[in-house]
Amino acid sequence: MNDSFFISVLAGCWRWSVFLMFPLLVFGYVELTGMPLSEFDNGVNHHKWMLVSLYFLYVLLWWRLNRRVVSLIMRRKWR
Repeated sequence: MNDSFFISVLAGCWRWSVFLMFPLLVFGYVELTGMPLSEFDNGVNHHKWMLVSLYFLYVLLWWRLNRRVVSLIMRRKWR
């Protein structure tokens, strides 16, 4: 079965996850804490530092796993 379209979508999602993760983290943090977004925006800086540190942790994890994930995707593509 030729699933090259699925592989391309998966590779694109992996690449775009770095850019899409920050808004998802903000949304998730606001939902989990029950704090309105306006209060988060004008609020205490420790919430902002928490989000920035979580995002940097995700970017470091992404950077660490990127070669492995891309090689797995490419291996699947050539099956």
